[in-house]
Amino acid sequence: MDRPLASLLDDLDLPGHRAVAEHWLALYRSTGAIPTLAEIDPLNFPRALSDAWIVDADDDGKFRFRLMGETLQAWYGRNTKGLSYQDLFPAAVVPILELQSRRVLERPCAGFQRVHTNVPDIHMPRSFERLTLPLRDKSGERVAHILGNSIFNREAGDPAPEIEYWYPIV
Repeated sequence: MDRPLASLLDDLDLPGHRAVAEHWLALYRSTGAIPTLAEIDPLNFPRALSDAWIVDADDDGKFRFRLMGETLQAWYGRNTKGLSYQDLFPAAVVPILELQSRRVLERPCAGFQRVHTNVPDIHMPRSFERLTLPLRDKSGERVAHILGNSIFNREAGDPAPEIEYWYPIV
């Protein structure tokens, strides 16, 4: 479901998501443009770093992890730097993630999803919330990166109802 970008913070109640979104929105509002990767300052969301990640859209069409926070690396059981979606996720999930990632980059838009997923290390359904925000490359001409914040096993109200919101950037 599409929602106005101005409603993004209203939809986020987890502190990590809010901190990342507030930083991104401040940069966006100051220039009127999608922030570049270089403009992101993790000192503005220190408590969210363990759940933060950045994905690069490669020229070959693959998405690769530039970085992933410690909490998420523990969930996946390994260092994900340089891994593609195909390297990390089950084959059935990859097309869904690629479609969502392309939506963030090509439309462009921010995204917020609350879904149930299987956590790799224990294979039990867990509530999972993901915030995705587009970033431009160094030249500022191409939207080529995704800044994300993902949190498993939501404590407040777990399991929460599933939602999928998209916030077009106009």
